[in-house]
Amino acid sequence: MCDRIVLFALVVLLPILNGCYKNHLYVQQEWVDREFLASSHVGSPDPRQENPPEGPRILVGWRFAPVMVEQELTVVLTVRFWGNEEKVLYYLISHSWGSTAFFFEDQRILTYRIQVVNHCGEIVQTWEHQFWTQLIEPSTVQ
Repeated sequence: MCDRIVLFALVVLLPILNGCYKNHLYVQQEWVDREFLASSHVGSPDPRQENPPEGPRILVGWRFAPVMVEQELTVVLTVRFWGNEEKVLYYLISHSWGSTAFFFEDQRILTYRIQVVNHCGEIVQTWEHQFWTQLIEPSTVQ
C-alpha cells in the first residue's frame, strides 16, 4: 500500500515539481455592435447608444513564465483585411499573464497572425488564423 502512495505521489507531483512551464497564447475573434453594450440589455442611459461601435475585435491573451517576460516580449498582430490591405500592430507585454484587445471599426478582417517576439527579434510563439498565408507580392517585369 505504501508503494502505491509513493508511486502515485511521483506520478502526480513530479510534473508539478519539475518546474516545466509551457507558454500559452490565446486568441479569439468576436463582433462588436450595439448588442455588445451592456446598456442594450439593461436599458440604462448610455451616450454610446447614439453612435455604437461596430466591427471586429481580436482578443489576445497570454501566459508566459516570468523569465520570458524579462526578454521584453511584444505581441505583433498582422491583420489582413478584405482587399489585401495589411496592418501591423504592436503591444508590449509587461506581465507574465494578461490580455489586450484590438478593435477594427468599420473594417472586415480576412485573416490574421499573432506573433510574440523578444527584444532580439526572435519569435517566441505564433498563432495563425486558419486562412493565414503569406501575401504573395506581384513581381515586376522589366
